[in-house]
Amino acid sequence: MSDISNEIGSLTLPVWNHPTGIAGGPVPQVTACANSGNIAVTYNEGPSDVTAKVLNGLKNSQAKANFFVNATWLYTQQYAMMLQRAYNDGHFIGMTYRVPSDNPSAMTDAQIIQDITNTAKIIQTLIGVSPKYVRLHYSSTPDTRTERILSDLGFTLVGYNLDTMDYKFKENPAGVADLYKTTFAKQLETYDSKGSFISVQYDIPDTGSYLAINDVIKTIHDNGYTMVRLDGCLNDKSPYKTAADAKTFVGDKFSFGTAGYKQGQTPSSADTSEVSTTVEGESKKTSSSSTITGSMALISLTSLAAFVFGRL
Repeated sequence: MSDISNEIGSLTLPVWNHPTGIAGGPVPQVTACANSGNIAVTYNEGPSDVTAKVLNGLKNSQAKANFFVNATWLYTQQYAMMLQRAYNDGHFIGMTYRVPSDNPSAMTDAQIIQDITNTAKIIQTLIGVSPKYVRLHYSSTPDTRTERILSDLGFTLVGYNLDTMDYKFKENPAGVADLYKTTFAKQLETYDSKGSFISVQYDIPDTGSYLAINDVIKTIHDNGYTMVRLDGCLNDKSPYKTAADAKTFVGDKFSFGTAGYKQGQTPSSADTSEVSTTVEGESKKTSSSSTITGSMALISLTSLAAFVFGRL
């Protein structure tokens, strides 16, 4: 496993779900932020047909989130472009990894390694850097073998300490924001401190998350928390891998410690079709549809097609 303590320096709060270095034990996962009052809002399993709505809501509130992308969907051009838009909007990109057929016992270590690497390469082809932070697709029994393989490949596993259970609120999206509010109140009542959170939601139509985006951001803001990207959550200046099969790490123009890094939020009730943003002190109107640079999109999607057909 990559030594995140060396990469991000001294932490002010514990971020792991259990101690590191236990031989044969579960692989440690990051479950909280290093600084009190920070919250990294994460979305799993996208892109999907509702990703644009989530991105519009985030842009409307000038907030940054974190998307754990399922590369299975990236063979579709529309979803590949949604990933590029999320990245170009300054959001953090991680990877959701799912073992083929949800059956790791049917695969050798070498086969799993190759599949993980190929999955990360698909994302790298589209955004120019490879994900370093990863979540395993949900399974009823923890897949500690695949966890160890991911860790040995230089990936950092990310968990959470705030489960929104948004899958229960498809018909009642207000319930998602209410769960945030209840969690914050319980944290303060029990520990007399804000603490920090990594929350989990799902970037799919079958939950209430995409409808709850504005209420969630307002609830976070009203309770005095600051929305951060995962690299800001962990003070990590090198939050991506240089390549899918590499164990070296790199930042980009949006990374923590650069002028392009942004955090915080400004809840707004403005129409999400047009939002006001501030860039280098200049206020300007910008369409929340967020056009992707044509040349980058064309080159990346062409490269992706070549990569995909090269695997067939």
